[in-house]
Amino acid sequence: MFEDLARNLSVPKSLGMTTVLVVPRNFEPTFSEIWERDPANEDDVDFVTDDLAEFLTAIVDVTA
Repeated sequence: MFEDLARNLSVPKSLGMTTVLVVPRNFEPTFSEIWERDPANEDDVDFVTDDLAEFLTAIVDVTA
């Protein structure tokens, strides 16, 4: 499951899905983005990426 808010990955993780948090490219938290990062949901995030295309290519390369 891909999502841009960690709190939205809680249910998919509880259902057994692998979760990926997609963050802005060259992620540097700003004040407006702090609310999106929720330490209470860090266990629900398996992977974090700022480049979805590269992430998906890496998955294909590993599974091929």
